[in-house]
Amino acid sequence: MSNVASPPASVLFVDDDEALLQAMTRLLRPDGIRVLTASSGERALDVLEREGADVGAVISDYMMPGMNGADVLRAVRLRWPAATRVLATGNADLVAAARAVNEGQVSWLITKPWEPDQFRRIVAEALEAYRVLLENRRLRELADQQAQRLEHWNQRLEELVAERTAELEQANASLQRGLLDTVRILLGFLERRIPERAVRCREIARLAGRLAERAGVPPDTVRRVQVAALVHDIGLMGLPDPILRQNPESLPPASRLQWEQHPVVGQTMLSSVEQLIEIATWIRHHHERWDGRGYPDRLSGPAIPLPSRVISLADAYLDAVDREGGTAKRWRSAQRAAGAHDPDLLEVLAAEVERQAEPQPAAQQPVLPVPIDQLQPGMRLAEPIRTPTGAQLVKAGEVLSEELIARLQSLASAGVVSGEPIPVIAQLVAGR
Repeated sequence: MSNVASPPASVLFVDDDEALLQAMTRLLRPDGIRVLTASSGERALDVLEREGADVGAVISDYMMPGMNGADVLRAVRLRWPAATRVLATGNADLVAAARAVNEGQVSWLITKPWEPDQFRRIVAEALEAYRVLLENRRLRELADQQAQRLEHWNQRLEELVAERTAELEQANASLQRGLLDTVRILLGFLERRIPERAVRCREIARLAGRLAERAGVPPDTVRRVQVAALVHDIGLMGLPDPILRQNPESLPPASRLQWEQHPVVGQTMLSSVEQLIEIATWIRHHHERWDGRGYPDRLSGPAIPLPSRVISLADAYLDAVDREGGTAKRWRSAQRAAGAHDPDLLEVLAAEVERQAEPQPAAQQPVLPVPIDQLQPGMRLAEPIRTPTGAQLVKAGEVLSEELIARLQSLASAGVVSGEPIPVIAQLVAGR
């Protein structure tokens, strides 16, 4: 075998026959193999103590004075387990040597005498086995290192994703706060110009939110529907006072046409804010009718955005409650044939109304007048609060909140509502 590749490791021969050791050294020299020799088991272990890190194979004779070959290879297995172990023996020692194979986990058992090419092949294969073992070990270590790095990068990636998610959530929260601040400013303008309509918009927003939620609208969209309902009449601010103070149904044609443009005006006002463009579209269509007889675009059926349909129904229902009282049963039953509202949303409204218990009329309960500056959260109104012109600001039965009390006190200071004491249910006053 003249083309044996040069292995990187050394081979150690152990034999008490010095002439044989020299012959083996000469035999392997042309193959570029570094050969170490030892004439006894004890000397072999000394060599390995010095050179063990570079020894890829140990080939030991079985029958030797002192330590025999099996003892040598057993020691090699314990101290230098990576080295390939080969036991050489004569035919007379074959049975005993075979028993020693498993004890030393010997890779090869060869018998003397051997042919030179056969011996060179065995040495080459032993060193190749050692090389493969080291390569497998290197690959396992590399795989472990890569797995650790991958785990580290996965962890880092998760941290980066979490950080980016937090940044996006923070940015979204900031955006939402900015959006709500814009809506509050618009609502503040509406409160100063048409306070009774601003109060009604808040009521519509609460009911529209419940209807949208019951209709299966996603939570994020429900909140946007409520925002739209809060400012859906913002376009009324562009109308002159004489038109605002009249019932739209009694307006002359020219004024009526001007009135019907307020959803378009509202859309124009809100569309200047990028985050309100979709809400502005809903506001444009909140006076459309299911049968196509609404305004401003005569849309019909599903062509009307669902949020617009919800706001329209909530607005109309609360107006009917003001006129009819209770849950406006007559109005609700008439809507099925009227064609103004989405029939499915009318079913949703019916379910919402049925869920709410009818409140006991405030007139049947003891009533106590409370000065407006002494109102407290949790008190319930016994009578509606109205403007001097008779427009209802807050309905009877409404439970006062800190925000509502602050608005009423502000309106009273501005002369929009009377400074007279507010009738509240005495039972709730006593229960505080």
